Parts: sequence; structure tokens; C-alpha cells
Amino acid sequence: MNLRLVPRKWKTAALLLTVVLASCGGSAAPASSPSAASAGAPTASSASSASQAASGSASASSGRELRVIMGANQGTLDPFAVATEQEMLVTRNVYDSLLRYKPNSSQLEGDLATSWSASPDGLQYTFHLRPGVTWQKGYGAFTAADVKASYDYLLDPANKQPFRTVVNMIKSVSVVDPMIVMFTLKAPYVPFLQLMTDYRVGPIVNVKAIKAEGANWIWQPVGTGPYMLQSAHPRVDATLVANPGYWGPPPTIKTIYMKTITDDNAAVAAMENKQFDLWDGRAADSTVVKHMASEGFVQTAVNRHVPLVLLMNLTVKPFDNLKVRQAIAYSVNRQQIIDLGLQGDATPWYNPVPKGYIDVNPNVPHFDTDINKAKALLAQAGYPNGVSVTLNVYQGPVQQPSNVLQEQLKQSGIKVTQQLLDQPTFIKDVFTNKNIDFALHCCQRQPDPDLILSDMFSAKNRGAIYISHIDLEAQLAQARQELDPQKRQQDYYKLETQIINDVDMIPIAMTPAFLTSQPDLKGMPSSESIWGLDWTQFSFK
Repeated sequence: MNLRLVPRKWKTAALLLTVVLASCGGSAAPASSPSAASAGAPTASSASSASQAASGSASASSGRELRVIMGANQGTLDPFAVATEQEMLVTRNVYDSLLRYKPNSSQLEGDLATSWSASPDGLQYTFHLRPGVTWQKGYGAFTAADVKASYDYLLDPANKQPFRTVVNMIKSVSVVDPMIVMFTLKAPYVPFLQLMTDYRVGPIVNVKAIKAEGANWIWQPVGTGPYMLQSAHPRVDATLVANPGYWGPPPTIKTIYMKTITDDNAAVAAMENKQFDLWDGRAADSTVVKHMASEGFVQTAVNRHVPLVLLMNLTVKPFDNLKVRQAIAYSVNRQQIIDLGLQGDATPWYNPVPKGYIDVNPNVPHFDTDINKAKALLAQAGYPNGVSVTLNVYQGPVQQPSNVLQEQLKQSGIKVTQQLLDQPTFIKDVFTNKNIDFALHCCQRQPDPDLILSDMFSAKNRGAIYISHIDLEAQLAQARQELDPQKRQQDYYKLETQIINDVDMIPIAMTPAFLTSQPDLKGMPSSESIWGLDWTQFSFK
């Protein structure tokens, strides 16, 4: 196969943007945190690549602020609905949860809880809460009643939270005393503690603030975390300031300004002009990556246990035909996708459960590249002259791998037309079953197989990667309720083999995330078990 991708001519554009950026000024940001009464509702706006890169907030009087480039748009700051890295850069630092992961680890530790226990039958979990925690913006002391109210809000169908079904095993949440809360489950759920972390269903919200703010509460968050939201403009920027009433050690960096810049050239120019300290990502062009390294920028690989996977809607043509799915699987050249689409920074992967999770079957079947077999399977499926499909692509890290995949499938007679969407729109379309039938996807979940397999294959517990439209809930329920670790492992091994044999999805690679930073910024993580970054870990040299 002769496949060549031509690098972008980035340098001239970067120099032009340098001139533009030099002439752009920023508006002063208040040094103190806002009150609930003074915080205004955000307004949506749009910007060109050059204006996106411009400065948006001056340094706070309390010290040098951290200025961050987000590589994709923020669609929401509802902590129960966020599904992307850039959204959790805000929500993870505003809201706390009962548990959290230790830095650079998958090991759980207390956050709003100081200790916890489970009943022998796996049906009750009791959490002792941290004393002395207060809500932001004057909403008073944090108690067990707040935990109950938060989960009652999440579980109420009237509130239409997209991940509500993830915790549908909860029967009730009870206040034992002001600092003890107990969860009672309908059936055992082995990875329950993983759900109590600050992702999707774990954040603890202030329901009084939600009622006071009405529909605007999403953009006027009230949490107990180390930072408060000072301002946000959907799909444009957000500013965080340190929470003066935070229960833990005060953050070193007092102000964090985050701006969406989706164009690589604009991001490179903004970093080179020192307009920003951190790029949550890196250039898609390996030439640019090498150039930035030579200029002294630090590029950090972060292990998030994130797989790149190819997903198909198995209920629509041609993906409803097993032979077509097999043909696609035989057309994929993983190493070529890694080399040309991921700059060589990934490893081939063959299991539907990501590397680093528990209960990963090391002996699942492999579909290795075989173009002749792919063509023969297409002919057997009734497509001797090939077949046309639409590949749904969202802006960001999957764009380049999608380009490579398009060329690979062409070799087998599978003609691909790409449909490009921004990431929030893509995720919304998945939730609403809106013509997302074939897509490369990368996804992070807490490191338990149920959390990612249920998201992909349970009609009951579906999530942001439910593209298959098939239902493996019966097998998943058996595994997630099994308290014997050995039997549970056997259940997952069998299910993983079934998923690969049926080509319900196609694992491609395990991919790290990348951060690009100025050399004087400290605190880059080596491992993260959920999206977002913990800004309390960052400081300047």
C-alpha cells in the first residue's frame, strides 16, 4: 500500500499569526472571586483562529496566572453531563466528589469522604464525611444531606441527566447522621466505588444553588473544590480563581485562564509568543512537534488508559452484515495508523477492554491486515464492486487517524466519505441517535471493564460511545454483580472474546494524551484515571 500524508505548511501561518497576536490586547480580569449576585450569565460567541489565540485575561494581582489552550470546544459545564477533557478542566476543579484518585495513580483515596465501608453482600456502602467543608459563594456547610440531595437530583428523570442510567443500581441514599451517608443498591455492583470519583456521576452539587440559579446553574457552578468559576463563554473561554474557603491546601496558582483554539497553527504561534503557558494537546504534524521540542517546549505524555476504537452501528446497512464488519477489520493496519496518524506514539491493541484495566483477556482473537481476505468477504456479503460508507469524525485527536483509515479502507473497495463535526455536537448526536453510524472514537473511563463495555454495549446503561445499538446487558449484568473475582474474570474473558469474534467493535491502539508547556511550568502528571487536570498540582518554577 502506498499511502502518504503531506504535512501542513504551518510555519508561514505561524509567523503571520505572530504579527496579529503582538497587536492584540487583553481585558483585565478581577483579582478577587465573584459573588453569586454579581456573576453574570455567559454569552456565546465565535472567533477566527487568529482572534482565538489572542490574550483574554491579564495576570491577577495575587500572582502569575496559568494560561491554557484547550484544543476543542466546551459544550457544557454541567458536571453530570460533561464528556470531554476540555469541559473537565473546569468541572473537576470546581466540584469535589466522595472519592478521588491519588495523583499519578489508579488508587482511590478520600475526597469529601474520609473513610468508607461496604456490606458483605455488596448492597450497602457507608461514607464518613470530611468535617469543616463549606460551599462556595456563601451556601453554608457541607453535610450528608447535600450528598443525598445531589444524587436525588441526578437520579430524578425529570432532570434529564444523560448519565443517570450509570447509577441506576442505586436504590436509595440515606442520611445516617449529619456526617455519615449510606447508599443502598438494588443489586451488587462491584465497581461502585469507581463511580464515586469526580466524573459524570460522582461530582457533588449544591441543589439549593441549582434551584436559585434555575437553568443558568450550569454556567454559575457552586462546588466545594479548590477553584471557583469566575467567568465562562461557551465554546470560547473560561476563567477559574482560587477558592478562598477551600478545605484543603490552597492552590499555588490563583488564576487559570483557558481558551479554545482549535487550529494548530494558531496554537503554536500563541505558545511561541508566550501568550499561553500550557497547551492541552500538541500539534498533529510531527514536524511541528519536533520544532517545538527544539525551541525548548516540554511535551509530556500522559497515560490515561485511553483506547482508539472503531465503532459501528450494527443495526444499519452495511454494518449489519458480519462479513462487511470482518472485511473492515481485515482492512485495518494498526501500525500504519499509529505511524501516520498518531506520530508513532501509541501501541496496537486488540481487546475491547483497555490496557491497564482489570480482567483484560490476553488471548482474544486477532484480525490482522489482509486486503485480499477483506475483498473476498465484501464479495461474499454482496458487494463485489465495493461499498460506500460515511465516517463520522469529530475535530481533535481522531482527525488524522481517520484520514489514514479512509485510505486503508479504500484499498479493499470500501469508499469512505468523511463528515466532520465539532466534539460537543458529535457527542450530542450519539446521545440522540442522530446518524452516528461509523466512527473512530477515543474514550476514558474509570479503570473497570464494566464502565467502558456498558457504555458501548448496554442499551440500559448506554453512554457517549453507544454507537453499536446492540444490547449485551444480560452478560454485562452477570459480570458486574459477581462478587467472586475469579468468576467475574471468567465472565469478562468470555464476553471480550464474543465481542471480537462478532466484530461488535474494532480496537485499534492504546494512545497517550499529550501536554505542551513552557519550560517553567511544573506539575505535569504522568498518569490520569479520569479526564481533566488537577490544577492544584501545578506551579511555576
